[in-house]
Amino acid sequence: MLLPDDESQRLEFLQKCQILDTPPEEAFDNLVQLAADICETPIAFISFIDTDREWFKSKVGITESEIPRSICLGNYTILQREILVIPDILQDDRFAENSPVLSNCHARFYAGIPLITANGFAIGSLAVMDFVPRYLNHKVQALLYRLASQVISQIELHQEKRIHVEEREIIEHALQTSEARLRGIIEAIPVPLIISRVADGLILYSNSEFIQKFQLTNDDLVNRHISELYQNSNDKQKTLAALAQNGSLVNYDIQFKRTDGTLFWAIASLQYLNFNNEYAILTILYDITERKNAEVKLQEQNSFLQNIFALIPLMIAIVNTDGKVQWVNQELERILGLDLEDFQTRDVLAELYPDPEYYQSVINCIQSADSSWNDWKTLLPNGRLIDTSWANILLPNGQIIGIGQDITARKQTERTLKAQAEREQLMRTIAQRIHQSLNLQDILNATVQEVRDLLEVDRVVVYQFDLNMIGKIVAESVQPGWTISLSTDIEDTCFQTGAGAEYYQRRKRAIANIYEAGLTNCHIKLLEQFQVKANLVVPILLEMGEGDINPHLWGLLIAHQCSSTRIWKEHELDLLDQLSVPIAIAIQQSYIFQQAHNELAERQKAEIKLRNALAEKEILLKEVHHRVKNNLQIVSGLLQLQAQTLKDPELIKTLRDSQNRVESISMVHKNLYTSPDIGQINITEYIDNLVTSIITSYHIVPGKIIVRTDIHPIHLNIDQAITCGLIINELMSNSLKYAFLDQEKGMIIIRLRPINNNIEMIIQDNGVGLPNDLDWQNPVSLGLSLVYDLATEQLEGDVTVESLNGTLFKISFPQ
Repeated sequence: MLLPDDESQRLEFLQKCQILDTPPEEAFDNLVQLAADICETPIAFISFIDTDREWFKSKVGITESEIPRSICLGNYTILQREILVIPDILQDDRFAENSPVLSNCHARFYAGIPLITANGFAIGSLAVMDFVPRYLNHKVQALLYRLASQVISQIELHQEKRIHVEEREIIEHALQTSEARLRGIIEAIPVPLIISRVADGLILYSNSEFIQKFQLTNDDLVNRHISELYQNSNDKQKTLAALAQNGSLVNYDIQFKRTDGTLFWAIASLQYLNFNNEYAILTILYDITERKNAEVKLQEQNSFLQNIFALIPLMIAIVNTDGKVQWVNQELERILGLDLEDFQTRDVLAELYPDPEYYQSVINCIQSADSSWNDWKTLLPNGRLIDTSWANILLPNGQIIGIGQDITARKQTERTLKAQAEREQLMRTIAQRIHQSLNLQDILNATVQEVRDLLEVDRVVVYQFDLNMIGKIVAESVQPGWTISLSTDIEDTCFQTGAGAEYYQRRKRAIANIYEAGLTNCHIKLLEQFQVKANLVVPILLEMGEGDINPHLWGLLIAHQCSSTRIWKEHELDLLDQLSVPIAIAIQQSYIFQQAHNELAERQKAEIKLRNALAEKEILLKEVHHRVKNNLQIVSGLLQLQAQTLKDPELIKTLRDSQNRVESISMVHKNLYTSPDIGQINITEYIDNLVTSIITSYHIVPGKIIVRTDIHPIHLNIDQAITCGLIINELMSNSLKYAFLDQEKGMIIIRLRPINNNIEMIIQDNGVGLPNDLDWQNPVSLGLSLVYDLATEQLEGDVTVESLNGTLFKISFPQ
């Protein structure tokens, strides 16, 4: 502990003053209160430094009467001749040893002026303290020096009173002088100050700053009560009640009014005192109107921002420097199903992201204040998993604002589009392989490999039935480690007993768990042989030929999940189902190729025998084909070229309809060319080819519209065949264009059969039907007008039209 050089003489003089341990004195108390008011500090005191203690003669804001000298700041004050100002005690290295004690009392600011007597001894200090770091301007320091000189004067008066009781008049004079000085000091204080009587609030004294602040004159203060200055009369009662309870008030916000009616806010500090032998209240004011206005404006801005944050369609959370969530908006509460209390009482982030590594990634992203958008999988309290995207912004105060949005729908769309693109790419790849190769095994091997890679399954197989429904794996792609089933003969008694009949109806299955799908025991045992836990199954159906409405079940395309059960997505099953079509085409192509190969061999054997018999027919047919079909192809080509030069969709559609009409006529001549009986038309083949051509020209998705034909072996002449073809072309085209706009699937039925001496032709669909206001006898469209004219004039028949659950045209004409 540092000591002054004259420590012994200083202590000796202090003892002679006989001021230690004396009762409180009003003069000292007033000076201490003024020091607190001038500096606007909660603590002020006059102390004297004894041998091992600091004793407080007068004090405001503390209750102790003395503290050990070893921890007091006054001991440092008496070591110098000027004011000692410590802006932040806890940051000053000189007081490191005392920091625990000082931290415990929450003191951060200290300013002390040494009390130096006339003979040069520093016996104590006049000091102020605050709980926050701060500074004192030069004007306030000057006032403190003046107050310190008054303290010395009081000490000297105290000493003189003790020594010279007989000189009372001199002392009283000195006191009056001191009071005058005190009044001068009060008048010099640059803040409004007023003294009012406790009994009735009558103003007893005010300084010039007060008069100026309230725009008063000295006459205005005569018989004026302080309550007249309050804007709200209740404020006075609350202030007096708080003052009576606490003994003093510091930094109390009150709104006052001037004589002109204008208002202002002030911080008021109140203290009881004895003024001219009257119980009074000292009130010191500090104008804070600008600060209050700024606070109101800031509050309005904060309210405005909170309203924006509450209504903005984004999740918003504010995280403090300790990583705790301080505020969340309504959108976050709505999407996540959590409120602010949940974040403050639970580890919500650990619940939203239960995987430890994933959770740590989220925490790292928040702490790094990454302002770019990061996507996360978020598990809600209700068990639902959603996709969210978050950006984090570091605020100037160290807080982090997180902005998030629910992107589940967008992510689902992206996944759907990606899956669709992958499916389309796979379909193109398989179709390309079918076009490039006639080797069925190569096509099947490539298909199962592509499907396994895309679906990320353990095994994909093509399973083929024989006539006895005994199956065999003819193509397989399998992950290493799982049982190989290729070329394995499978005698499945379930299929032999009719369990596979559902596949004839084009049924497809997605089994997430073979033990929970209602499968028969024999089926489960079969799957267990190949370690299957979940699978997808679609049938491979072949159209066997003309007149065969029911397709042939050739086999199955199957995806196996062996490692675990699996919840299949709808698009995965759709992919497998769509692939069964090109596989069926490849199989049929292979059969056709083999059949063509065999037929070619037979033709080669009979070529010499048939050449002479067919010579005349070939010459005739070549001449007909050259003169008719070639000309029709030229017309069709001209229509197509003309359509390419047009931009109007309606004109293009009209030319395409005309081109289809020309093609329907051309097919008759083509049929004549290939017919084994010259002059006779195979009407069944002609209509089937015509239907296929029309379906192809409109780019109909496979499976969307089913066309069924029931054509009896009827002999038609060329004119009748052309007319029937044109009618079928018009009515079928109308159905494809207009009948199924709002339907996922549709059906068109074409029948041609003999009835007595007539022929009946029916073209029917299950679409939306004809408009109610359509006048069939006078149609406005070219197509329907053409149908009516062809049926009644060319075929000399009758037309019946029905529009119930679709549209039905029935045309009856003589054979």
